[in-house]
Amino acid sequence: MPSTWDAVVVGGGPAGSATALRLAATGRSVAVLERSRFDRPRVGETLAPLVWPLLEDLGVWERFTGLHPLPSWGTRSVWADPAPVEHSHLVSGYACGWHVDRRAFDRMLADAAASAGAHLWTGTAAVGCRPDGDAWLLACADGRAVRGRLVVDATGRRAGISRALGAGRSTFDRLVALAVRWDGVDVAEEQYLLLEAAAEGWWYTAPLPGAGMVGMLMTDADLCREGGLHASAPWRDRLSATAVTAARVGAAPLRSAPRAHSAASQRSRRAGDPRPWLSVGDAALSVDPLTGSGVLRALRTAESAADAAGHLLDRPGSAGTVVARYESARDDECARYLADHARHYGDVRRFATPFWRRRRPRRRPDPVRSDPSAPGATMWCREQVDEEDDGAGDLR
Repeated sequence: MPSTWDAVVVGGGPAGSATALRLAATGRSVAVLERSRFDRPRVGETLAPLVWPLLEDLGVWERFTGLHPLPSWGTRSVWADPAPVEHSHLVSGYACGWHVDRRAFDRMLADAAASAGAHLWTGTAAVGCRPDGDAWLLACADGRAVRGRLVVDATGRRAGISRALGAGRSTFDRLVALAVRWDGVDVAEEQYLLLEAAAEGWWYTAPLPGAGMVGMLMTDADLCREGGLHASAPWRDRLSATAVTAARVGAAPLRSAPRAHSAASQRSRRAGDPRPWLSVGDAALSVDPLTGSGVLRALRTAESAADAAGHLLDRPGSAGTVVARYESARDDECARYLADHARHYGDVRRFATPFWRRRRPRRRPDPVRSDPSAPGATMWCREQVDEEDDGAGDLR
């Protein structure tokens, strides 16, 4: 085991594992620090059809199919007006998307990175990062110290490493997902994703491999707090008022009470810092699940991060240029995302409630301060909102 790794990736979600896999496949020495043991439930996932070529390119398609994912044949939505609209994945050219167990999916990618040569430490939380000569020294909660020439922040929406190294953060909304799982659902006829707009936000339901279904109420953190929507009774009341979502789940038993997950859109910003570290996936840019799959975004940005990391390791003197180019690409990605966000939400005009008024198209975004003490701030209650690793809660 090297005393100094070429790269230390903090976070073993899709972005971190894909970055580590790509770097290890080129012969780099890579350590991955994952705080979990992949033993906690993770929000279910619907992957868009375009995930197929990305997983093929990573060399993990056979591993993926070994998870026995459930085909997703399309999307049904009650959005711009009360009439349901259907969209088939057949028009994508890839036949179908996939409903997956996120815990199994994340574990699969982490194992693939390990098979490519990366060293995977699970149950290992990084609690500090500081310069150490020509490298970085990461302190872990278990007392371990890990040294690397390059650090990749793949800690998800927390962006823990980026913030520790001085990056700022622009937060664009207050979105949270109040998620539940139903058991005993016959998913044979339910292999599609359902979206439904409602006064307090919007609903998402999708089947899971096996006889389960995941559902979420997407709303703003302050609206959740004011309405007590994280409690079972108010959550059920809102569900019963839906036009099609309640009918879909019927009398299936809930597996657990609603659990809140941060789904806020935000962009980490490093102002002129040329040091050899990168943020990837949700740590760089986290998006509203409505506008596209965070797993797709994670896998795509992992490719860019691995390329940039290779340049940083081979030509340390070019760090300023490499980092600036990488960050510029993330800024362009953010601009495209905000345009998509405005377009999707702008289609809904039938509600005059706070959630929808906040999302009326504007000429330029109005970032929300990420201050837990501010009224309605994104992290309104750190004990109640779970900031998942990259890609968590993706809907498309």
